[in-house]
Amino acid sequence: MARFVLFAKSLCFDADQQVFYPLNSPAQRVALSPLQSAVLRRVLNAQGKLVRNQALHVLFQREPSEIPFADRLTLTIAEINRLAQQAHAPGALVHQVPLIGCVLAEQVDVESFNEVATPAAEAEKPVTVQPEPAVKAVAVKKKSWLWRGVLAGLLLLNVALALIISQEFAPTEHDGMQFKFYGQEAQTQVFINERLSADSFVVQDAMRRFRELKPRLPDGSVPPLLYINRSRIRAFSSAFLCLQPIEQKNNECISWLISNQELPDA
Repeated sequence: MARFVLFAKSLCFDADQQVFYPLNSPAQRVALSPLQSAVLRRVLNAQGKLVRNQALHVLFQREPSEIPFADRLTLTIAEINRLAQQAHAPGALVHQVPLIGCVLAEQVDVESFNEVATPAAEAEKPVTVQPEPAVKAVAVKKKSWLWRGVLAGLLLLNVALALIISQEFAPTEHDGMQFKFYGQEAQTQVFINERLSADSFVVQDAMRRFRELKPRLPDGSVPPLLYINRSRIRAFSSAFLCLQPIEQKNNECISWLISNQELPDA
């Protein structure tokens, strides 16, 4: 049996019997019409939230009348409050918001309960509860595998990115590309291959021709870096004019082959 206890357990509204009565005097019952009971039950179930006129209009359509809906709603709410006070309620139950709807009065506290639970309902409880853990377990398992797959994919992606970055920005270190500082020539720093000596013919000849020819970068500027290396062809010495250190990738170096007009003695 659905009942609502109101006003700090001083008034009871029996929704099934459609009556008000004081809790201390259950025999003093005040009857409500079906429409009044339906409106009040809708407002009580809203638990203090506004019930709009559109939701209540459906209840009034069940009992057709020539009186406009707005007037019928006002009269119905007024009659609910009057019957509640007749059952010794300390104040109004429902407040109307003109043109919008109605809401439970601020001083009203509501407690709903079922008086008796049927044995059939109690017997059905284990049946309804049993499938729920299985469904939850499957859902958790699927989510765990999904998250594991996502994490594994992210880890593989990070590893791949790390390998790409290491290959892209790794310095170029191989035989024949290791240089040591030789000296400064005007605005150009000179480096020679670590296997060459400073007084070798290759270095001296390359420096002589650098001073005479004064090579330039493609834009006509003086190269800030000069790297001297031994060429595979004995008649040439190999040099590089660079904007950036030769160890870096994308260093924009250009090769400068210097012809040896005079070969050293064997």
